Amino acid sequence: MIFVILGTHELEFKRLLEYLEKMNINEEVVIQSGNTHFTSNKYKIIPFLDPNEFKDYIEKSDLVITHGGVGSILTGLRYKKKVITMPRLSKYKEHNDDHQLEICNKLSKDGYTINCTDYESLEKAIKNYKNIELKQYKFDNSKLINFISKTIDNI
Repeated sequence: MIFVILGTHELEFKRLLEYLEKMNINEEVVIQSGNTHFTSNKYKIIPFLDPNEFKDYIEKSDLVITHGGVGSILTGLRYKKKVITMPRLSKYKEHNDDHQLEICNKLSKDGYTINCTDYESLEKAIKNYKNIELKQYKFDNSKLINFISKTIDNI
């Protein structure tokens, strides 16, 4: 099962859903669409999920496709899922700036995710995700905790 997460940003992100709608995906696809209004005869679309439903879908999924929101990306990585990112871009009026592109590029460059910015790269990533090896993200807050502790000690 493929779980698609668009987050809750107030601007719509129809581009990703239009790309998916054009594809022939032979797996169940469930989409958490947030504030993006979209209908599909192919895929199950749910605007908002309660935390338990969200957890159920992410646990059942083999692949997470998400916008470039850090929370959504890290959730997929925390559940040890393969993650394809497609950042919202300002040129399409999907976000106010391109910070999501920067985040997605960095995580992809480091080997944790697959970043896509157009139809062709997304289609290729979905077709090949089962054969792609990604690094497991290590959640480690020790550097941050040490920094905060040292900063407090110096006050």
